[in-house]
Amino acid sequence: MCLLAALLAAAATAQSAPRPGSAQADAIDAPRITQQAFKKLVAANNVVVVDTRNLDAFSVSHMRGALALPLEGRLTWPDEYEKTVALLLKTKKPVVTYCA
Repeated sequence: MCLLAALLAAAATAQSAPRPGSAQADAIDAPRITQQAFKKLVAANNVVVVDTRNLDAFSVSHMRGALALPLEGRLTWPDEYEKTVALLLKTKKPVVTYCA
């Protein structure tokens, strides 16, 4: 479900973010970055990293500092993650998601 996570990345620059599952949400194509560009963002501490895998996978291993937002196999995020989503929508830093 990386598409939904990509929605969050794109929503930071949008006027109003569409909710996952809407026709408008399906049309958003978040930009992809190279591993080299990602490493530069991490080195500059200028990125928010989001792990969208299920909580079992997150608890076994995740990138240091990554936020958990379990979207794997879901069309929407769980209600208990509304604070995380709000933080992502407010941040001025780029949001990079991963799901594998």
